[in-house]
Amino acid sequence: MRAQLFLRFFPGLLLLLLPLLPQRGLAQVSKAGSYQFMQMTTIESVVAGGLGRSRITFTPEFKGTKEAQMENLFSLTGINMQNVRANEETIIRTLQDVQNEGWDLVQVTPLTQTLQSGGSTGQGIFMTRYLFRKAK
Repeated sequence: MRAQLFLRFFPGLLLLLLPLLPQRGLAQVSKAGSYQFMQMTTIESVVAGGLGRSRITFTPEFKGTKEAQMENLFSLTGINMQNVRANEETIIRTLQDVQNEGWDLVQVTPLTQTLQSGGSTGQGIFMTRYLFRKAK
């Protein structure tokens, strides 16, 4: 009778105790030096009057390119939505080229910087860093 009672409650008891047992985590392990890395950074300038410089940079070079131009986000009349769209298309096209060359996207880091002078924020940049890796 006791054996039947034990067998009846054993699975439930096991489910309660199982999380308390030490677990061996399986981390993603790779051999040192088995990947090469590349960083792509998009820099979009927020400077009124179209005076800013917007670029895509690569470290190290990607297909012989260190830097590629993008459009300025602002013109003399304010934000230029055509330039915003053109920059989005340039970034997507570049990401597709990088992927087609066998690079895997590992991490994306968005950054912003606003320069303040006299309490106003008329200047700044939007940066996004893309970290890629590729098996050697």
